[in-house]
Amino acid sequence: MWNQRNLSAPPLVTLKSSLPAREITEIRKGLEEAKSCLSLDALGPPAARISRLIMRLSNQFRSTIGFKAIRKMNIALLRAREINLPSCMENILACFPTYLGGIGGSVMLPSRQYIEYTLIKLMGFAKVLCRIVHLAKEVAKFFLGTLNLGHFLELSTIVLATVAEIWKCSRNLCKNTALMYNRILTMRKHFVPSEQDFLKGYHLPQLLDKWLGSDWDEITEEQSPFTQKKSQATLLNFSDDEDEAPAELPDQPIPMEIITVDAEETGIAIDRRTFSTHTHHSVIDRKSLLKFLQYENQLRTKKDPKSLTGNISAKKWQKFQEKVDAASRTKSKSDLLTFFRSKWKKILPENT
Repeated sequence: MWNQRNLSAPPLVTLKSSLPAREITEIRKGLEEAKSCLSLDALGPPAARISRLIMRLSNQFRSTIGFKAIRKMNIALLRAREINLPSCMENILACFPTYLGGIGGSVMLPSRQYIEYTLIKLMGFAKVLCRIVHLAKEVAKFFLGTLNLGHFLELSTIVLATVAEIWKCSRNLCKNTALMYNRILTMRKHFVPSEQDFLKGYHLPQLLDKWLGSDWDEITEEQSPFTQKKSQATLLNFSDDEDEAPAELPDQPIPMEIITVDAEETGIAIDRRTFSTHTHHSVIDRKSLLKFLQYENQLRTKKDPKSLTGNISAKKWQKFQEKVDAASRTKSKSDLLTFFRSKWKKILPENT
């Protein structure tokens, strides 16, 4: 019964009850607290933002797992709004007498069947919230991976912030739902049943958190899906490959046939000046690119004939440096080298 979207409510009738005024007051306070705890006001703004983000993501992410999870989560949010538990609480509270001071004997209270109907809706509401929490974890896993790769940084950050708010609100709502269900279930015996049997052999669980089973574990887990593990790459780590720690080689003996060198093979002496030749072929990474541009700027300032770009105007050289500098901030090492060589070939085709 809890998963029926169009579950018909029993007639809201009032029956005579002999409860004392003190117990009626306690029951009314408990129902008023349930009405305030189960409100969707905190979940409304992030749910509205996620529906707008779906339109924003539909072109670039429509075939991804993360986008499909967001769409499912949006559907679950709509289901939670359709349940509309506060209106059920309002209907029950409207049947309570406003003043109990001079009432003696019997009091007209809503029937037990409508209380059971509200309990079943609480079960469905808790299941929908567990579904939202589970889908929020899937969305977080996908967009954290996108963020680690450096793709769609701003958009992924907005999605993660919105989904994190939905995840937190849904968890709190689910905890409140389980608490209010257990409390209202103990109040059910104080309401008089009508002749019509609403449950028809259906047994309500004694504890909602036990009934949820493994779904409740996701509600109470302490580990947040929106935090990075230590083993994952840090998002702000932009260090080059050459800055990484050198690999440790195994301490093993080197075979003699490898280290044996023919005594007659003395080699050819190489002039040290050949290692310091100023050429664009010496650029192999970001560090060497920076050194190359700095040295070329020094040669241009001194009007040294060794300058490779002496015949290029200052404006054209400045524009070239700006493009290379922008590429060094966004491109990987291999893409940066390809970009640099292509731009160098355009400004100095004879030196390539």
